[in-house]
Amino acid sequence: MQLLTSDQEAHAARVDEVDLRIMDELRADGRIGLNDLAVSLGVSRATTSKRLAALLDSGEVQVVGIVHPATLGIRSLAHVSISVDQPVRAVATALAGIEQVPFVSLASGAFPLIVEARTRDDRELAAVLERIRSIDGVTSTETLSYTELVVDVLRPTRVDDVELDRLDNLLLSLLQDDGRLSYTALGERAGVATGTARTRVLRLIDQGVVRIGALSKPGRQREYDVGIGVRVRGRTSTATDLLADLAGVRFLAATLGRYDVLATVRATSLSAAVGQLDQIRALRPVLHLDSWVHLETVKEVYRYPAVSMSGSSR
Repeated sequence: MQLLTSDQEAHAARVDEVDLRIMDELRADGRIGLNDLAVSLGVSRATTSKRLAALLDSGEVQVVGIVHPATLGIRSLAHVSISVDQPVRAVATALAGIEQVPFVSLASGAFPLIVEARTRDDRELAAVLERIRSIDGVTSTETLSYTELVVDVLRPTRVDDVELDRLDNLLLSLLQDDGRLSYTALGERAGVATGTARTRVLRLIDQGVVRIGALSKPGRQREYDVGIGVRVRGRTSTATDLLADLAGVRFLAATLGRYDVLATVRATSLSAAVGQLDQIRALRPVLHLDSWVHLETVKEVYRYPAVSMSGSSR
């Protein structure tokens, strides 16, 4: 094994620090321009371009547009823990092929697989759960139904009264695949002028319909995702209000089932995660906390079927 010199280690640390800062900027604004990003980082445009391209080309970081599911008529959501009796990756691959399953993770703990299902209604959700149980290798499932999605990934806003026409829906579909598509590319793919694409996208962002930011896989750039199941005393909303304000909470839902609250906390190290879990245990409403580590994300694609997108057809 080749050991790094002290100069090489220092260089690697500087590169990692630049990557971390790029990720922070992309989470805040996934469409930030190269010039603005370089100024914010305090490095050259060439260095910024090179590091940004390396992050995106790695496949471990993606910039996407995320819409709150309720905005698009996706109202039945569930967290599913899965036991298997076959190699877990093969089962995970089959689960990832289900369109209504945006998230598939290999996890530590009692259940080696964690997935999320997002559907239009309870009937569709029941069909998806049946499909999951029918996959070869799945031996049992445990489902938590969401009663309220408090914090979604990237924290998109729930917008119930927005009217979306066919062009809006098409642009949202494109942004859900690649949040950094240029306005020229968006216009070409949507069949409209660049200026029209720019105006529509900016309106959708300003209205809070879509939030564009970076998603990264657990372990990338010293970041770890820890899943948390909590049982609470009293009103569930009291606990979710407290949890929503804690640093590192990237997902939060009130649920029906074994837990009253489900959350995902992002930590910079596993030891830091221990401190975050202790902080949550100390909250007065918390009676019990279970946790698991997301070891590898097989799928994280919050792209909803176009047929489910609501709104008028102006």
